[in-house]
Amino acid sequence: MNVLNAAWKSAGAPDRDTAHVGNVGRCARCATDGNLTPVREVLSKVFTCFEGWFHPGGRGLCAACSWGYSNKALRAVPHLISRDPASMRELTRAAVRELLAEGALEAGSAVVVPLRPGRKHILPSAAWGRVSVDDAHLPWTDRDAQLLGLVVRLRRLGFGSRMIGEPAPPYQVLSQLDTSVWALVLYTWEQLSPWRAPANPWLVLALHLTTSASISKES
Repeated sequence: MNVLNAAWKSAGAPDRDTAHVGNVGRCARCATDGNLTPVREVLSKVFTCFEGWFHPGGRGLCAACSWGYSNKALRAVPHLISRDPASMRELTRAAVRELLAEGALEAGSAVVVPLRPGRKHILPSAAWGRVSVDDAHLPWTDRDAQLLGLVVRLRRLGFGSRMIGEPAPPYQVLSQLDTSVWALVLYTWEQLSPWRAPANPWLVLALHLTTSASISKES
């Protein structure tokens, strides 16, 4: 069972009222046989992300794929999907951060995080054991959990998103901190070096999850 089907079954396996009577065939995306809803009744004309589709020019989408692309909540907020048993629940940014800080993501779980809510269809292509963001499906290891914790630490010390992406901590923030923590800041900064490659999706995700009022010096 793939991630989309697990989420769909968890939602009660809804069927679209727009499925046309007699429009039976193979889903253009996943190749499942059944009643189909025409693609243009589910997706806009500007949709171009057909990578991985079985037959982009096919007659329509099955119930699961139609639901996955038409449910606006799936593009708006993070979700955690589990395989056994099939389940799905909405998460806040803070909840995703806490989950990923615990360690490696289990093989039977998938996390979907829209970095730009409403812009991308992420869940239909999500993968088990991955954190799916707008343009990538990231394996999540214990080491990634540790690095996320370091980003949280720097956030609590007052470092902003752009600052954390720089090769060295800006002095204007460092100078406001007690000198006793300078060595820790410098060590933490160095540990995050692997995440500072241009447009590294792990750092983009970490900054997204730590952009919240809940990340404070007192927390």
